[in-house]
Parts: sequence; structure tokens; C-alpha cells
Amino acid sequence: MIYASLNAKKGNYQYPAAIATALEFLAKPETAELPVGRYELDGDNIFVLIQDQTTAPVENKRAESHRNYIDIQYLFTGKEVQGYAPLLPGVTGEEPAGKDNIFYADVENEQFVTLHPGEFTVFFTNDIHRPNCTMDEPVNIHKAVVKIKESLIK
Repeated sequence: MIYASLNAKKGNYQYPAAIATALEFLAKPETAELPVGRYELDGDNIFVLIQDQTTAPVENKRAESHRNYIDIQYLFTGKEVQGYAPLLPGVTGEEPAGKDNIFYADVENEQFVTLHPGEFTVFFTNDIHRPNCTMDEPVNIHKAVVKIKESLIK
């Protein structure tokens, strides 16, 4: 799991090419103006879901991980709390047929991070995450979820 900001001082590090491609797209001012929908950067290998959501209490949101895709969750407007935890050996979840998601009823050692505009998280396939949460009153958020095939990172 990575938590960072596109507005942060540039460090002396380099993201894998697929993640760098996604971050370059998110950094463009016009990306925030895109209507809700799916936008392909590299077909099914890298695509972006622009979303308008309303946050909800943690207990009303399901924790999930993904089989084949890495998530970059970037916040344009609002304030979003996200839960996260490592996917430990032996942890099982509900696996809907034909879907990339695995859902979890209980998450051990879940931690929380609060995203503000310009900040993002990266969740790998070995990370459980619970997006679109609030610890306060629900708020409307505008965000992007970039899906990157895990095979592009290996």
C-alpha cells in the first residue's frame, strides 16, 4: 500500500512505468473535469473509472481486495477515509464469480488514512482496502480509480 500526494515535493524515487503513466494522467488538470465513466489508457491493462460517490460510515462499507488489478485511488474533491490491511495467509472472503473483487466481512488490524484532494493510495493485490468511508458526516466526493493489471508491475 502506498499513500502519497501528487502535490508533494518530488522525491528521489521512481514508480513502475504503469503507475507512473497513471499518475501523469491524474496530474493533468483536465482529468478532474471528465464526466463519470471509464477511460482507457491502455485497453484493459490500464483504465480509469471516474466516480462521484457519497462517503458512508465504515461499518456500511465492504472491505475488498482484487485478484488481478492494482487500484490507484485518487481524490479530486471532498474528504475520504479509506481502511487498509495486509491480506494475511488463511484469510478468505466472498469471491463473486467472474469478478475481480474479493469481499471480506472481518478485517484484522485495519488501519485508516484520510485522503484530501490531490492525495492518492495504491492498493496491490495483497492489500485489503475499504474505500469511500467517513468518520464524520457523509460527503460527496469526486475521485478516480485507476485499474492496472498486476502483471504490468511484476
